Amino acid sequence: FPVFAQAREAARKTACLSNMREIGMATRMYMQDFDDRFPQSKQTDSQPQIDDYDGSIENPDNGSVFAKILPYTGHGSGSSEDVLYQQKIFACPDDPAPFDPNCPDIINIGGPHVISYLVNGYFVWGLTDAGVGRQAETIIFGERRSVAAGNPSQPPYCDDIYHPWFNANNPNVAPGNANSLINEMDETVGALATHRHVVGENWVFCDGHAGYKTFKQTWSPPNIDLHTPQP
Repeated sequence: FPVFAQAREAARKTACLSNMREIGMATRMYMQDFDDRFPQSKQTDSQPQIDDYDGSIENPDNGSVFAKILPYTGHGSGSSEDVLYQQKIFACPDDPAPFDPNCPDIINIGGPHVISYLVNGYFVWGLTDAGVGRQAETIIFGERRSVAAGNPSQPPYCDDIYHPWFNANNPNVAPGNANSLINEMDETVGALATHRHVVGENWVFCDGHAGYKTFKQTWSPPNIDLHTPQP
């Protein structure tokens, strides 16, 4: 029975990785039609880690970046965000609540519809290919933490974006500061499902490929940071 369980988990992990690979390929196809610009949902800003250090310039929001790539997944248009729920590629088989209705209605009222995946916040402010020097080593999409975690229990993460600049190493935004912002890069209760597939999770990189890594292989400041684009 343990062998069968491991085989089933391996199959779910592979299916999830395939989903993310499709999302990465759809993003690259989108960029070919939009002057090598990553799907944008916020106002144009070249330094969001500074200007948005407290989340103050998140609005206006121009919709989910995942909805913008729908035409390139073969389903729907960029304006049909509700179609996300009909797309298997937006639901990881290992995710117990990929489209959690409690997120926009109860936990993060007025927030976005959620899926199993998240976009790296650096990429939604008008970033272009030229702004990413190491595309095969820079993460654009990760997996969303969709279950309560921690002690005391923290609610699931209910957004479609994670912000690498919200972390304990940032002197402006740290856990428990005056802005009451959580540490989104916390391995246990942050935004990312760091242990969804046993000890790690799947990631999509800027060149469109997907791969499996532990969280610490992607984020262990100051030595390892695959989440912050460098020109």
